[in-house]
Order: sequence, then structure tokens, then C-alpha cells
Amino acid sequence: MLDSIRKWWSYGWGSSYGGSGHTLFADGRPVPMLTQPAALGYPAVLRAVTLISNDCARLELEFEDPYLQQIFDRPNEFISAYELKRQAIFQALVYGNGFLLINRRLNGKIGELAPLRVGSVALDTSNPAGPTYRSTDYGVLQPSQVLHFRAFAMDGLWGQSPLNMCSDSVNIGLLTEQSTMQSVQNGTASDKAVITHPLNINAAARKAIQAEYLQNHTGAANAGKPLVVSENVRVDKLAGSITPALNDSRRYSVEEVGRVFGIPAAMLGSTQGNAYGSLEFLARMYLNGCLVHWLEMMAGEIELKLGEKPYIDIDEVVRPGISETMTAMRTAIEAGILTRNEARDWIDYEEVEGGDEFIQALNLGTGGGQSNAGIDTSEGNSPGDLEDA
Repeated sequence: MLDSIRKWWSYGWGSSYGGSGHTLFADGRPVPMLTQPAALGYPAVLRAVTLISNDCARLELEFEDPYLQQIFDRPNEFISAYELKRQAIFQALVYGNGFLLINRRLNGKIGELAPLRVGSVALDTSNPAGPTYRSTDYGVLQPSQVLHFRAFAMDGLWGQSPLNMCSDSVNIGLLTEQSTMQSVQNGTASDKAVITHPLNINAAARKAIQAEYLQNHTGAANAGKPLVVSENVRVDKLAGSITPALNDSRRYSVEEVGRVFGIPAAMLGSTQGNAYGSLEFLARMYLNGCLVHWLEMMAGEIELKLGEKPYIDIDEVVRPGISETMTAMRTAIEAGILTRNEARDWIDYEEVEGGDEFIQALNLGTGGGQSNAGIDTSEGNSPGDLEDA
């Protein structure tokens, strides 16, 4: 097994920084290499990774072991449990790997959980005894000393950054944003101008006219200035505008980011191309297509390193609106599935006297009235009495 791992990692080390190959523009110029900090400057990417990490952090981890529960409720004296989980999952989403140090006491019990800095941890597979982690802050760490939250891993050991794996799609979004900003700065976001001179002027004269126009009539500072021409020069609008193309490209890029992370585009702010029956349905798409996978990864790593898999209550993510909740409660109470007090507790209402007894609608029971043949269907009469009648 270890030999196979070493073949996968022939250079012996894994780094929390991933690389991305160069893509070329049509003219042969290389597209700038995508870096994770640059990708976070794209609003759709930032929204996606903060949404997932925030939701993973706000869902409580419940343990049967009271000591583990205490550790995860208050992992250390400097950072809250929410922030600890959010930081680790955020790193995994952006860089492919997020780490927490399991700081144990001399007796082996966990003293605290602490975050490890981005870029400070590498995986060393060159050790014959097995892979170890190397930290610039803590030296060599055994796997039992590290909670390693990872994105998709080709070998199961080192996560791949989703942003690097789909760098072209993210780069399209970044370049579109840059093009939009440049168009606004140049005053060309709406229409392009065509300047026609009645004479056959040379290249130097054409450049001079162009330079004067750009200096005096483009950019935010020149917005609204009147255009004065001479020598029978004509200024026309160029048919077609750059704005629709830029808007289409921006919408496409948002949808691509949604595909990368498994988030419905509507949850990233896209207002076109998606229609959903309800917010609850949208939340369930997000939960089933994205969030549960990160939660299961996190719970599995905790079970592997700490010996107990936490229970994670996901109801908070898909809690329906008050109207849908009341309808479901009424159905559950009438069917004898919930008591009234259980339903009231669900919506944070105080208990009522007699609310702990199950009730059942008469039309769902076996007695309590007369059949259409006039037979009393109360207790003591069986359906066979109908045939005797």
C-alpha cells in the first residue's frame, strides 16, 4: 500500500498550494495563472466558498462522549467552535486541504484543537513507516495529531483545489470582470463610436484624432461632456454593444462556479435560467448536491482520528416556511404521528395541558360513528357486521 502511495507521490511531498497550467489567448499570450487569492476576488467564488464553509460551521456536532463534546464546543481559548470549523472547511474549499492540530496532553487526552496556517503544512510520503505531516510551526506531526479536511483527492490523501481543477472557468469569470471594469473606465460599456473623416488622412492623423477623442471623451471624468467636431467629421455609433455580451459571459461564469461547487446558480445571485418551486426545494438541492458531502467528509475524518462519528442535525438547512410547517404539523397531529406538544416544541411554543396525548381524526380511525348502512362503528363492532346487515 505504501509503495503505491509513493508512486502516486513520486516527488515525496504534497503541498497545500496547487499549480495551474497556462492557457493561451487566441493571439498566443498566456492567460495569467490562477491563484487562490485572486480567485476569491471573483464574487461568485467568494460567495460559494463562504456559503459552504459558513453552513458547515453553523451545524452543531453532537457526540455521545461528553469530553469530545466539550472539546468541540470550546476547542481552545482563542477561537470559537464556529470559527474553527469555518476556517478549516474554507481552506479545504479554496486550497483543497484544511488542517486542525489535535494538541494532546501527556496522558493522551485532547487538550485543544487549533487551526494550522495556510501553506504551513505538507504531506511527506517518503517515510518507510508511513505518511507524516510536516508543519513549519510544529515540525513532524503524525496523522493522529492532525484533522485533515480535504476536497476531492485523486489518491485519497491530498485534496485537489476545486479552483485549480476548473481554473479555466474561473479565469473566464475574472477576465470578464476585468473587461467590464475596463469598459466602464474607457466609457465604452454602452456603445462604441466611429469617427469618419471626409478626407483620406494618413495614419498619424488618424492616431491623433483617436488620441484626442480618448483623452477628452472617455472615462468617468469625461462623462456628459459635449462632443465638438470640425472639418465635416462625422461621429456615429457602432452597431452592436459590448454590454449584452459581457452580461451573458458574467451569467455563464456564475453558473460555472455553481457547477464547480454543486450549488444552484440562484443561490449565487443568478437571476436567469433557473426556476424553482420553493425555497425549501432550492435548499434541498444545495443540501443533497453539495453540503452533505462536505459534512460527511468532516464527520468521517473526526471518526477516524478521534474514534467517534458526530451526529449532525441538518434540519436547520432545509427548514420550511411557517405556512408549510403548520400544514405538515397539522397532518402529523391528525395522523397520530406527533402530539400537540411535540409540534409546539418544534416551533418553540410552550406546552399546553393535555398536549402530550396522541389524537386521531375520526375519519382515520376504526370507530366513532355510523356507516352509510346505519351500522354503529364504535368499539365492539367489526367490519364483518356490515355484511350481516
